[in-house]
Amino acid sequence: MIPLRRTLVTAAVALAAVALAGPAPAQEYPSKPVRILVPYPPGGASDVTARILADKLSKRWGGKPVFVENKAGANGVIGTETIARAEPDGYTIGLVASSHVTNHALMKKVPYELADMVPITITAQVQLGLVVNPAVPANDVRALVAYAKANPGKLAVATSGRGSNPQLWALAFQQMTGTKMIDVPYKGSGAAHPDLLAGQTQLMFDAVAAVMPHVKAGKLRLLAVGGEKRSPFLPDTPTMQEAGVPGYVNASWGAVIAPAKTPKAIVDKLNADIVAILNEADTKERLAGLSAEVIANSPAEAAAFMRSEEVRLTKLIRDVGIQPE
Repeated sequence: MIPLRRTLVTAAVALAAVALAGPAPAQEYPSKPVRILVPYPPGGASDVTARILADKLSKRWGGKPVFVENKAGANGVIGTETIARAEPDGYTIGLVASSHVTNHALMKKVPYELADMVPITITAQVQLGLVVNPAVPANDVRALVAYAKANPGKLAVATSGRGSNPQLWALAFQQMTGTKMIDVPYKGSGAAHPDLLAGQTQLMFDAVAAVMPHVKAGKLRLLAVGGEKRSPFLPDTPTMQEAGVPGYVNASWGAVIAPAKTPKAIVDKLNADIVAILNEADTKERLAGLSAEVIANSPAEAAAFMRSEEVRLTKLIRDVGIQPE
């Protein structure tokens, strides 16, 4: 039989250990400022979404500070490395875009693995639209394809640089339709618009929200959107598949991520709070201004989606002939 005195001492030690360990992570989190790191410049969809979340998380957490830090460069790699290397305690999280899963296919050296981070949720998706300058003699996608085939190398497609969504989906369009166009890269989507409006380039694949002001002004013509289904914001605009390009599906998306080994309790708390915020009516309304459709799924669903997107987009990058540099 174990002596009573020894039993009492053992129990006291165990209780002391529990006291020193403190409350469970989700119960005490957050107890200090939380940083949402955005690895892109201010003003884009990821940045806007992060700022909405920061404001609402702070209010949800009783005024605890939540701030956004932009750390752009190398197509998101510089800031994403900071997220991957951060302490896995929930106080540094990130908001990344779909390029997060393509950089390893585009670059020979990326200083982290996707497994170095854990998804919290997919925030929203934004479809890319195919727009043409009104001087192009095509009112629909089939007419554009016919014109491009009859005039190989005559049409110039504006893109926002190597490996960008506009370039990737322009190359995919050419491959899937058997057309050949001139790729004219710019330093960002906005930088491409003046020449497109002036007719120096003739078409572009870009985020719907970025081009709609020009479409509404009659300066560009929107032929189709790239999602699996029609955009809820443009119900009368066909998808690329409906317009005659089977298998063509594009959309940019955002995801909240955290360093790997972040405690599950904290990941689950972040997921529950962020999903609740994304599903609030005013959040959906603000994101609708970016033509962003809220997804707000679970960590497991987000992880499965990102894995499937990595496979799909890596194959597409290889198929269209982009080599890692």
